Amino acid sequence: MTVMSDNKDLSSLEKLLLGIDQPINKITVAPLRRGGNCPLCGEGELDYNGLLQLECSTCGFVDSDGGGCT
Repeated sequence: MTVMSDNKDLSSLEKLLLGIDQPINKITVAPLRRGGNCPLCGEGELDYNGLLQLECSTCGFVDSDGGGCT
C-alpha cells in the first residue's frame, strides 16, 4: 500500500471519499410543514390543499413534493 503525502495526487472521487476539500458552507433546509411560514413570500402560512400538497394562503406557492393516495 502506498501512502500519498500530497493531496494533488488524489482524484476528486478519492478526495470526496476521504472527506478532503469538502465545502465549508453546507446549507441545510428544514422540511416544509403544515403551519410553517411560506419559503417564497415569508408571510403566508402553509396548509394542505385537496391534492395533499402544502400551499401558501397568501401567494399561492405549492410544494409539489407532497401528495399521497386517498
